[in-house]
Amino acid sequence: MCAAAHGWVGLGRIVYASSSEQLGEWLTDLGFPPAPVATLPITTIVPQAHVDGPDPDLARRVKKLHERRPRP
Repeated sequence: MCAAAHGWVGLGRIVYASSSEQLGEWLTDLGFPPAPVATLPITTIVPQAHVDGPDPDLARRVKKLHERRPRP
């Protein structure tokens, strides 16, 4: 949704810490149910987007936050 809005208004470069694909993998590993939405790469949504991410160090930090979430 964010990538689509970004593409529609032409904001330029997209920079992100971790991907929805990574989030899906982490949640599966942690025993959470599957995501209710498809995890599509940004360039599938906005083919001409200039994308930087995920950032390995920031992705590790985001993963640690999800590891602290209460299990279902």
